Amino acid sequence: MDPNPLSDREKALENQWIREKEKQMAKDRAAKAQAAKDASSKGQTSNQEAK
Repeated sequence: MDPNPLSDREKALENQWIREKEKQMAKDRAAKAQAAKDASSKGQTSNQEAK
């Protein structure tokens, strides 16, 4: 059976798209985690200032 260069190219593009999508999802998770961390630390400092 002959190798299909189009199939290989499609697979490579699909893998590239998946890697980029995973990278973007990781960035979004990190940003959300950082925002939650900032919000919790702000809540603690405002409680301390109120005392």
